[in-house]
Amino acid sequence: MSRDPRYIVILAVAAGLILGFGWLLKPEESVSEPVLVPSQVELSRLPSLTQRRSLEEIAEFFSQAASNLAPTVVRLRSIRRSGVVWSADRVVTARLEWRFPVAVTVAADSGDVGAYANVAGPHLPLAAMQTPELTGRVPPQNRPSGSLEPGEWVLAAWQGEAEFAFAPGSYLGHSSRPCGQLQVEELVTSLPIRPAMLGGGVFDLDANLVGVVLRCEAEDVVITTRSVTELLVAGETDDSRLRARWGFHVAPLNGAESFYFGWGHGLIVHEVWERYPVAAAGLRPGDILLSLDGAELRELEQLRILDGDAAPGQETFSLEVRRGLDTMMVALPARGIDTRLDVSSSAGAGLVWGQLARGYQIASVLPGSPAAEAGIEPGDRLVRVGLEEPATLDAVQAVLADDRAAPTYVELTRDGRSWGVLLP
Repeated sequence: MSRDPRYIVILAVAAGLILGFGWLLKPEESVSEPVLVPSQVELSRLPSLTQRRSLEEIAEFFSQAASNLAPTVVRLRSIRRSGVVWSADRVVTARLEWRFPVAVTVAADSGDVGAYANVAGPHLPLAAMQTPELTGRVPPQNRPSGSLEPGEWVLAAWQGEAEFAFAPGSYLGHSSRPCGQLQVEELVTSLPIRPAMLGGGVFDLDANLVGVVLRCEAEDVVITTRSVTELLVAGETDDSRLRARWGFHVAPLNGAESFYFGWGHGLIVHEVWERYPVAAAGLRPGDILLSLDGAELRELEQLRILDGDAAPGQETFSLEVRRGLDTMMVALPARGIDTRLDVSSSAGAGLVWGQLARGYQIASVLPGSPAAEAGIEPGDRLVRVGLEEPATLDAVQAVLADDRAAPTYVELTRDGRSWGVLLP
């Protein structure tokens, strides 16, 4: 074999060229992308992130639905409460005040406007105000509770101190419940009712009104639109207007009362509310109104002159009243009766003092008894039997004994109201 150095160099160069071409012609290897495997922490966050996204979407949905309700709920600025636009010129709200103000201020889009109460009796859980047409405020359509399906979404809407507020819930049903002296239909929902919502409305998702938030028996509840309508009708009667303005309830004498009192005609006072003009004038349950300004009284409609400004030039009304065997004259002021009749302390501290408890508290009432049928309830206080305030409990029990020979008229008090009933 030749050992010529030139030969060896030529072989080395040829081998290098072969290796170089081989490397260039080698197929390219595929490089896979790295697979990112989520950590356990990230995996555990996925359900909450999905839930959060769902909640945000639900919140946005309810927010859009509630935006349609804002024009139907107003802020009653002077009493710091919401009201529902019931009609083009009427607003309904919850009545919490002992004497509802004659006028309130409604915050409207064009500025504050005045509203004047025309339904606000002390026996009603609501008040209604007449106001000039509210620009941009469209009254909602009322939807009866019977057309709602259990589980259907509802929205409560009210005007807070600074902004419009709402809360979603579901309809569960409706039931009958007492509300003062009245029976109303309650809309049962999953909504957490709070005092800030009083006077606001409850709507379906199509912006139909299904109820109003009112206070009944010291509990805040949703009352159906049907019951609200019935309360408004009841509040517009002559009797309700007398209760709202003067604080008393009267009715023509019935046969049993005429026999007991020995008088054939007149209007008997059944109820008197504290701190109202009639109470200040000294009237009490069991009094019989014989005449008004000399005209003999037989029908409730004859007292219509006492309502509002029916007698613009009159300063006082003169009532002839029979109490027991005595007849007396009572003057009712025709002016300035809308001021609340609270008495402040002599020191001028702005305090209002309650009266000392009178009479005897009733612990229980037997079901089906004459007292129960007359509406007497545990907690009522018996303050008068006939014309006398009994000195002892023994005297009360003696007069009301089961073997008594004649009916007995008793006066009781409950929640600032005095009322009388003839027990057989």
